[in-house]
Amino acid sequence: MILRLPEAAKQAALAGFAVIALLFPQALPVLLGLVVLSQIVAAVAEGGRRGLLTLGAWGRLRPALLLFLVPILALALVPWAEWPGLSAGRAGRLVGELLLALALAGIALAVPSDEAVRRARAVTVGLGVGAGLAVADLASQGLLTGFLRGQPVDVITYGRSAVLAALTAVPILLAAPFPLLRRVFLAVPGIVLAAISANLAAKLLVPVAVVAALVGLWRWGPVVIALAVSSAIALPALLPVALTPAQECVLWAGKPSAAHRLLIWTYADGLIDQRPWSGWGLDAARRLGAAAPDAPVPECARSALGRDSVPLLPLHPHNGALQLWLELGALGALVLPLLLLTSSRTLMLLPTVARATGSAALAGGMVPLLVSFGLWQGWWLAGLSVFWGMMLLYFSRRS
Repeated sequence: MILRLPEAAKQAALAGFAVIALLFPQALPVLLGLVVLSQIVAAVAEGGRRGLLTLGAWGRLRPALLLFLVPILALALVPWAEWPGLSAGRAGRLVGELLLALALAGIALAVPSDEAVRRARAVTVGLGVGAGLAVADLASQGLLTGFLRGQPVDVITYGRSAVLAALTAVPILLAAPFPLLRRVFLAVPGIVLAAISANLAAKLLVPVAVVAALVGLWRWGPVVIALAVSSAIALPALLPVALTPAQECVLWAGKPSAAHRLLIWTYADGLIDQRPWSGWGLDAARRLGAAAPDAPVPECARSALGRDSVPLLPLHPHNGALQLWLELGALGALVLPLLLLTSSRTLMLLPTVARATGSAALAGGMVPLLVSFGLWQGWWLAGLSVFWGMMLLYFSRRS
């Protein structure tokens, strides 16, 4: 509980948290820290040390400890990192981010079932309202938040918000503790925001999550999904992709973002070939990207694209599997299937609807990491942590 506030005030605070998180995703790390800190302070005040230990529900979170393989491996590879200080520092920050995620998950698991329903409803309403406000803000060209942002509001501004809205849309439809019509009403704004977004991941996420939910109806469906996503670690074996000049022109004309990603992945693959076993070090993609040259855009696409060149490595490879290869080598790449298969084993034990919802969440969470965001972006890690906590609240009555 949040410092003995009235129940209505707690639910309003959670809904407000979800609204702000949806409208301003970059604030998520701070918001997450404040929520976890307030819960721990309340637990200590109400139950002392014993209350704090109960709050964690650590025994049920043991499988999630595998997440710490990433910073542990990064620290073990520091002697071979191109920038040892950068790698060690980012590994330390990642440990902190994972501890916050585990703390939030422990809080969600420790909440009594009836209170979990109320919290889940508050967060769901906040997400629906936030997505609706984002759509209204876009329609009014920034009337709602433009004065806070200090810049024009457009579909690019709401790219991150659209991904968060798309990520939660299908789970809300399937598992939010509301009647069906209300679930539809709360999920539609997120689906609309994703559809009008300029973000590729947001557009892909909802259909991928729907397919994954259908696959997840089968008991072995989560394993199939995990294996399918894990196949991404084989991407270096498929690169580079040879295209004729005519094929390049068609790709740049029809899907310039896909054409650019193909260039990025090919360049990242070349860097992986230089250090296939140890990688370049955690978060090294940022510095490698700063030193990377630009690639020329084919003349046939320059007028339509409005530029002559594109960066070969803009901050990260825009593919989580390639980023693991690039920064942590072959062992780092193997972490992906290990985590996914462990998650799928947990999902297999859930009842049918919860399993389908979890499958949608698992596949949906992987879409941005395979086509859009970097693995270590703080706002995205915080967003996934909040999403995980929401899923645990949804499942509190079922598992």
